[in-house]
Amino acid sequence: MALIPRIVVGTSRLGSILPDGLAPGSSREKELRYLDALVEAGCTAFDLAASYQLGGTERLLGRWMASRRLRERLFLVGKGGHPYPGIRPNRLGAAALSGDLEASLRRLRVDRLDLYLLHRDSPGAPLEPIVETLGAALRAGKIQAWGVSNWTIARIQALEAAARQGGLPPMAATSPHFSLVDWVRPPWTGSVSIAGPANREARAFHQRTQLHVLAWAPLGSGFLTSERVGGGSYGSPANVARRERARTLARERGCTPAQLALAYLFSQPFPVSAVVAASTVEKMRRNLEAGTMRLSVDEVRALEG
Repeated sequence: MALIPRIVVGTSRLGSILPDGLAPGSSREKELRYLDALVEAGCTAFDLAASYQLGGTERLLGRWMASRRLRERLFLVGKGGHPYPGIRPNRLGAAALSGDLEASLRRLRVDRLDLYLLHRDSPGAPLEPIVETLGAALRAGKIQAWGVSNWTIARIQALEAAARQGGLPPMAATSPHFSLVDWVRPPWTGSVSIAGPANREARAFHQRTQLHVLAWAPLGSGFLTSERVGGGSYGSPANVARRERARTLARERGCTPAQLALAYLFSQPFPVSAVVAASTVEKMRRNLEAGTMRLSVDEVRALEG
């Protein structure tokens, strides 16, 4: 598998849950132009999931890649196995995982994904069917590497052990929430974070193993770049203080608070990439520039407080 780029474009808000024939054409064309501009700016990696817009995100990206013949230039992250709340809380069986993967490939009009993640864990779900399903997908060339999203360290270790026993290549990445700010409460059921003082052991695990982190909500869902004091998943005095420290250091270093927050992630003692969505292409260009930024150990500690 190619190395995961530092900046991965978040796509969850792109596309529509409506069938293509019913989706507004003007909105679709605007999104296609936006995707074109992202590639021109230097974006090469996109984070996708079968559940985003009920498949609408993948349909949009599939149409775009095919029309521009871009597949070989891009790194695609896919996700499957997301539960249906209240209906099917466990979708980590062979049938659901295989079905999600095949549907994603069909919607994206591609024959493979560079990295495939199990989107949510269902604690207690048997691991052997997961290993067998991922192994079959790898052998068929439908995925190039595998990992998990929102799994606890204990379950990651259990799955890694099952993977070794089943002859599966090592896990390539895990995708938890990770940011300078930690949440007051999880934004969604089943979310897992490695941010904040309470998750030092989780970060120590990544330092020991050097397992790649694909961080989602690295800017605290906009908290680090806004003026919000309360509310939401990040409204706490500790997070407000971290944001102010980040802004002060950003001024000293001549960068934006968003760039500083991303540099915090890229300065960890383990590999980190960040899934970032941006409202404008110019903001994404600045995010890409942060990919080369690094902070000192003292600066990281000062930001954390």
